[in-house]
Amino acid sequence: MPRNKYDSLAKEQIERRAYELYLQSGCKDGHDEENWLAAEKELTKKFAVDVLRAMRGSGTVGRRKRNEAATLGMN
Repeated sequence: MPRNKYDSLAKEQIERRAYELYLQSGCKDGHDEENWLAAEKELTKKFAVDVLRAMRGSGTVGRRKRNEAATLGMN
């Protein structure tokens, strides 16, 4: 059960993306968990990139954080 509206929103986004992945695969059954995990990973990375961009724009991310993000391939 979602703890707050943001948990619910995140779950809905993951469900929607996992369904898109299911459709893209030709509606092959048996890959629910794989699609869910791929959607979750994709959206988590997108969120992290968006947060880093916002922090860069506001000048709150130092050189060390930018280097860490670059190491993770998030820039």
